[in-house]
Amino acid sequence: MKILFWDENTGTMKLRVESQDDLWVLYNIIKEGDVVYAKTTRELKVGKSSVRKPMTLGIKVKKLEFQPFTERLRIRGIIIEEPEKYEERGLRGSYHTINLDIGRELVLIKEKWSKHTINKIREACEKTRLGAVILSVDDEEAAIAVIRDYGVEIISEIALKLPGKMEADKRYAALRERLKDIVEAVTNTMRNTSSKILIIAGPSYMREKVANVIEKEYAGKSDKPKIYQENTSNGGVRGVYEAIRRGSITRAICDYGIIEESKLIAEFLELLTKAEGMVAYGLDEVEDAAKAGAVKTLLILDEMLHSYGELREKLEEIIREVESKGGKMKIFSSLHEAGRQLKSFGGIAAILRFKVKY
Repeated sequence: MKILFWDENTGTMKLRVESQDDLWVLYNIIKEGDVVYAKTTRELKVGKSSVRKPMTLGIKVKKLEFQPFTERLRIRGIIIEEPEKYEERGLRGSYHTINLDIGRELVLIKEKWSKHTINKIREACEKTRLGAVILSVDDEEAAIAVIRDYGVEIISEIALKLPGKMEADKRYAALRERLKDIVEAVTNTMRNTSSKILIIAGPSYMREKVANVIEKEYAGKSDKPKIYQENTSNGGVRGVYEAIRRGSITRAICDYGIIEESKLIAEFLELLTKAEGMVAYGLDEVEDAAKAGAVKTLLILDEMLHSYGELREKLEEIIREVESKGGKMKIFSSLHEAGRQLKSFGGIAAILRFKVKY
């Protein structure tokens, strides 16, 4: 994410979306009543037909929808401002949905910006990209690709040119040499791109064989990446794009990103069973702990942040209490196991500094 403009007096911030993680951050910080300006298209009647016209609209937010694995955030609201040339069209007051995706810019206006919200945006701006490399291999060819913010870069293609299966000894020797070339190319790419995720794609036999060799290459090394496997019908460049279509990249990056959530929920569960009184869960308990200044880490499910009315106000008050007393906050994704575990405790919990009497 990149902050292009920030006026604290008017509560106006202009942002550029640079990754799917940025869309996730926006999904969790934009709330009902905020105002969003962005480029969009709107269907207008021209004579007897209708055409979609590009324009910038301002909407007062009513609802958000995040679509996992599609890299899109839908923001629905009521139009409060349209371009001057369309004022006579009567757009103001009607509903409109703005679709935000990677590379888009928006202006976000809030009546009140919380410390947590500003921190989340700054973290997104400073966040190191995880990076992902795909190795796609079968018994004829291999391809190595790097996933960039805006597309796929094919780094290298390797023709295996193995002898026929009737020449088993020669085929095995040639395969061993080609595997050395592949492993060297992969490790160089991982190092040069600082990637932390490696996806190995291809038909099962070759994919598993290559994965075993790469696992051995990284054994005991501090820079070992998180390695995933994806079954595809092809190797080479075709296999790279097949793996992407199957959603392996997004799943891998999401899995990597929830490691912190998994660690926190594990800590919460351990304290729950072994250190009585050092955790709180459910809205009332967490609220009492926050007021007492006892919350070390607040765990909150993303779904809770999209509540309205009294519940939303109570959640915001809890967040303010926690932040004002030096506590930290972690938003959990409801799409993953750690989030589902948190949901079973009411969607909100806390790891405490000290015991609180309820």
